Amino acid sequence: MEKIKNNLLEDSECIAMVVGFVTSIGLLALPNAVVQDAKQDGWISVVVGGVYPLFLAFLSIYYVKKHPNEDILVLSKKYLGVILGTICNILFMAQFGIYLIGVASGMSNVYICHATTFLTPIKIFIPAILVATYLALKEIKVLARINMIGLYAVVILILTLLPALQRGNYLNLFPVFGSGYKNILKASLESAYAYGGLEGIFLIYPFMRNKDKIKAVVFKSCFLIMSLYIWTTFICIYFFGYKVTSKALWPVLLVTEGVNLPVLNSFRFIFLFLWSLAIFRTLANFQYLITYIVSYILKVKDKKKIYWFTVPIAIYLCLKVGNEVQRRAILGYIIPTVTLFNIAYVSVIAILIFIKDKGQKQTTT
Repeated sequence: MEKIKNNLLEDSECIAMVVGFVTSIGLLALPNAVVQDAKQDGWISVVVGGVYPLFLAFLSIYYVKKHPNEDILVLSKKYLGVILGTICNILFMAQFGIYLIGVASGMSNVYICHATTFLTPIKIFIPAILVATYLALKEIKVLARINMIGLYAVVILILTLLPALQRGNYLNLFPVFGSGYKNILKASLESAYAYGGLEGIFLIYPFMRNKDKIKAVVFKSCFLIMSLYIWTTFICIYFFGYKVTSKALWPVLLVTEGVNLPVLNSFRFIFLFLWSLAIFRTLANFQYLITYIVSYILKVKDKKKIYWFTVPIAIYLCLKVGNEVQRRAILGYIIPTVTLFNIAYVSVIAILIFIKDKGQKQTTT
């Protein structure tokens, strides 16, 4: 019992983990995606896309209110039945596998283009996946502390872009809403997809020490995530304008070239180092969630066996993704379907919880 109490997560650790599920490769790539349609209003699309994480936040609050100690895996079987519930749990797990492959391959593409041009993808994938697996092996309490470090790294990253405000042009942001509401809404879908990963909250809330603080945790998490994405998109448009931003695969890295610090010859490498800390914690989070779900479905207590089974599969799939253009094309085809499934999955369970709860109240009265 004492061991269980020691593994419970504090509010700040939960926030760090939720932020860690989401903020990774999207910090560098999202500005390019949203300006394709929304142009100078891309940052507004990121705000609108924040409806998706807020939707998940409200549902997680409802889940905790009704079933504080049962995660979505248990609730899925309880309300959907063993067979359908297990199938949905497998599909729910698959999304984290997709995110893991997408983040790892994206990290490789960034490093090969901007830092370690002499390395081949496999020389990046093997240590990255192994490090993520090692971190995930430390279980959720240690993983939460690693996420705290990753959160500090991300905040420092974002703050280092502040000097770029001196060299940008506010005219790049005008005319506001000039791209049209339809284009803003269309681009907001891209930002909604970038918020993917936050679904992990439905697996970790039973580990919270103070479940009555779930509202503060999820809303603070959403605020941090949205602020990070809005800021990076805003600064890219402000600094370059939407035309240059739309042509650069990772426009945030180009902004770092405009950050001049007297003691550093190239700030980009410092930026990429801090960004790596964020990437490794995100990979570790997804590796942990995948193994957590597999161990629940297969009733495997020794999670190490699962980790070492998933490592070669992950490396193999990463090698199949290809370059950055191919990676985005693949994810652009898969992620919308994943997002729709998540919306349907968590919503249906929430509706069934509501119906059962209402039925019980009517029976008692």
